Amino acid sequence: MINHLAIIMDWNRRWAKSKMLPRLAWHKAGADNVVKITKLCDEKGIKYLTLWALSTENLIKRDKKEVDGIIKLINNIRFFLWEMLKERVKFNVIWDIIKLPKESQKVLKEVIEETKNNNWITLTIALIYWWQDEIIRATKKIIKSWLNPEDINSEIFKSFLDTKSLPNPDIIVRTWWDIRHSWFLLFDSAYSEYYFTQKKWPEFNKNELEKVIDFFNSSKRNFGK
Repeated sequence: MINHLAIIMDWNRRWAKSKMLPRLAWHKAGADNVVKITKLCDEKGIKYLTLWALSTENLIKRDKKEVDGIIKLINNIRFFLWEMLKERVKFNVIWDIIKLPKESQKVLKEVIEETKNNNWITLTIALIYWWQDEIIRATKKIIKSWLNPEDINSEIFKSFLDTKSLPNPDIIVRTWWDIRHSWFLLFDSAYSEYYFTQKKWPEFNKNELEKVIDFFNSSKRNFGK
């Protein structure tokens, strides 16, 4: 059974283009699907859902209007997740916080605090996330902690990562067939299964989720044995 599902949400812009919609229309479609898939995962007994929404490279290389649209969505996160946040979802973020505007930082911190005692599925959004940055940040924290290098093992190192509160993902899904991990959760995914679907993120639905679950349940996991 899947405990932690992680998804690289990809090809939202091309979905909007294929529907002859304004490019920024994918923000709304993508956000709506976050709500739908989170609810479906809860129904399926999945306890952790982690979604990669924005990488460090996206922030730097994408059109300013597009990035501004994403930032606006972040600042209004209570609006599009209001039902889940009000009830039982525990909201979490893995991010390079200083790269976001102060208003976005404030909103995200408040939502994390407001939902910290909720006992529904834990929804984690990876924002301004890049695994190399995460490793560098963790290394800096370790140096500042004055730990004896000889005492550092994988468990201790994990405690300095953004993902320290999350179990390792059981399976990582990437939408729209790009067969690469793009450094997503690399430290945590040694024994993760990978599933690649030709569906773009706004098209990823109940049927696709069930295919992922069936694929995982049919996989033989030896964990190095």
